[in-house]
Amino acid sequence: MGPLELEAWSHLSCELSHAEAAAIADAGLVDVQAEPGQGRWRLQADARIGVAVGPGWEVRVRPRLQVPQLLFLLGYVIDPKGWLDERADFDVAEELFDAVANGFARHALALVDEGLLRGYVEVEDQLGTLRGRIRFADQIARSALPIPVQVSFDEYTADVIENRILKTATLALLHLPRVPDLARLRLLKLRAVLEEVEVEPRPGEVALPEFTRLNQRYRPALRLAQLILRSASIGAITGSVASIAYVFDMNRVFEDFLSVALREALEPRGGEVRFQWRSRLDRAERVEIRPDVTWWRAGRPRAVIDAKHKSIGTAGVPNEDAYQMLAYCTALGLDRGYLVYAKDSGDESPDLAVRNSACEIRVRNLDLETDPDDLLARVADLAEELAA
Repeated sequence: MGPLELEAWSHLSCELSHAEAAAIADAGLVDVQAEPGQGRWRLQADARIGVAVGPGWEVRVRPRLQVPQLLFLLGYVIDPKGWLDERADFDVAEELFDAVANGFARHALALVDEGLLRGYVEVEDQLGTLRGRIRFADQIARSALPIPVQVSFDEYTADVIENRILKTATLALLHLPRVPDLARLRLLKLRAVLEEVEVEPRPGEVALPEFTRLNQRYRPALRLAQLILRSASIGAITGSVASIAYVFDMNRVFEDFLSVALREALEPRGGEVRFQWRSRLDRAERVEIRPDVTWWRAGRPRAVIDAKHKSIGTAGVPNEDAYQMLAYCTALGLDRGYLVYAKDSGDESPDLAVRNSACEIRVRNLDLETDPDDLLARVADLAEELAA
């Protein structure tokens, strides 16, 4: 079976076995529904984009957003200070993961060609000869047997966190089919150069190390590696792999971007920006609320914002979005709240003045297709309005 390709928010009808349909559904990239007819299934895409691969099948969901803009959104969340100044020079690619693979392979291979970063790592081992410091407690626990000696020592090695992250991302990408030929060659060379380096046991939880003058040159490649590993759902980094999925949820991508961008824009105005702040709507504290972004000053909430990655269309703000924001404003004691939509169709919607209430729901759009500098300027305008 050839690869199944569709765009976000579209659907595709195809023939699959029950095992294939179940595996595709488990990958978490698309919803799978049975259709009339023997072996017919409907793949329904939503805000999730990416690629999922298993034995004999492959599904790819393309974003509506252009790849460079999407990569900017993803990268800004990880490093809002440095991403604009150090934009990765991606190859021209229509596919998100082709672009990520090309950019990562080029940056990482350029690093190792300059020489692997090395550092001192504490090692505990059993040796037939004395090296480093004897671990007396462990040695005595062996009933005083003289050999092997329980020792610990500092080893100058390439097996440091920076190289571990690079190797883990390299192996994850090599499990993908249809990685561009040049990128695959670079990744294979990377794997060989990093042979002595171990992989990270929890790829999805990888945190970047603090950057100093010693590892600063690793910064672009490590940012890309973290994007790769955070989006990956992999059965195993080494050995055989039953299935692998790389999934970005555009709802989460937009929410994270807006949260971080607002924090950066509001920082000069003081106060505190809180993400996913939890509280209760009712006095009995049975109904939880968790707005995407709240801004606090002097211990009081001053603004509430919720991000929505969907088109509002000609019908205007969906009822459930308006009800949600009204609940946030009521619980927080605010007379206005902001619904911020990812603008993808030119639709506009007027603000909502709530009947028999002083509350106003303000509706704003951010055009994600615009240049990153212009997009951040729009966020700055929104921050100015919040602060006013």
